[in-house]
Amino acid sequence: MTIKEIASLCGVSVATISRVFNEPQKVNPQTRQKVLEIAQKYGYTPHAVAKSLRTKRTGVFALTVMSGVERVFEDSYVAKFLKGAVNYFSKHKLKLIVDVFTDGDVIDYYKNFVLSKLVDGFILMDLKDDDPRVELLNSMKIPFVCVGRNNKNNFVFVDSDNFSGGYQAGEHLKEIGCKSLLFVGGDPSLPFERERYAGFETGLKGMDEEIVIFKEYAYYDDELVKRIVRKYIEKIDGIFCTSDVMAYASLRACEEDGISIPIVGFDNILLSEIAGLTTVDQNIELIGEKVAHKLHMLSLNKRVSSEVVKTKLILRGTKKFLTSKEGGRRV
Repeated sequence: MTIKEIASLCGVSVATISRVFNEPQKVNPQTRQKVLEIAQKYGYTPHAVAKSLRTKRTGVFALTVMSGVERVFEDSYVAKFLKGAVNYFSKHKLKLIVDVFTDGDVIDYYKNFVLSKLVDGFILMDLKDDDPRVELLNSMKIPFVCVGRNNKNNFVFVDSDNFSGGYQAGEHLKEIGCKSLLFVGGDPSLPFERERYAGFETGLKGMDEEIVIFKEYAYYDDELVKRIVRKYIEKIDGIFCTSDVMAYASLRACEEDGISIPIVGFDNILLSEIAGLTTVDQNIELIGEKVAHKLHMLSLNKRVSSEVVKTKLILRGTKKFLTSKEGGRRV
């Protein structure tokens, strides 16, 4: 069935049929119901390509993960973020393309993606200072929303309060008596790592005794995390990792060496719950939903504003240290 045949059967114009499927709020409810019933009876659905040519929108958005494909499917930030984003897109009959970029010229990659006109907008993750993707997409006037902030923030973003999350971790470790701490970050070039460390350092202030912090970066590599922990294990009484995946690797290193020590992670993914890790919940699914909503609105030429989502400390593994006020110890 064509749109003209459906219009004839319904006794309305082709324009009315188009509005029923594209702007239903502009059609009389009784007329809309009649059109939908006849369309269903004859198996009519709007042609997606024709619709995109007419509306200049595809209803498809893209997220490119700037690392290996395993990051998309493992129990990580990305997996939980996608749950929130896809939940929003599917509710609004929109689609999300998830791609992986690991090699080549990132500018050419995004430029070709934009020129293909396959998508209505982009979600940018793994944001860096002076990120060239931002300048490109701004210059090409394509809608995009960033997960996180950088040194410019000349874009719409949704971010967790990374400083506050780091502060909560530091304050908690201070309260249970830790005085010599290991900070294990991921990639130091990512702005949120800088914010989490700054918050962590601030949260440890205010004690009569001097606090010692050993700072290392493991680039989210489990084996490197374990080597770092073993390097400092005799010098520390607490650990803060900027991801739950690294916190779990730290826990495994301690368990393998017969050490019990307070560890705080960041993300509150399922892994931290299973392992009983204290962690900072940054409400990842909510961030995913908010990013998807803001990107959708931008694609419709609506005005949206950036947003920072609050964090919350989830006490699990460090509870046993709260009453004893002890730091790391051998078991």
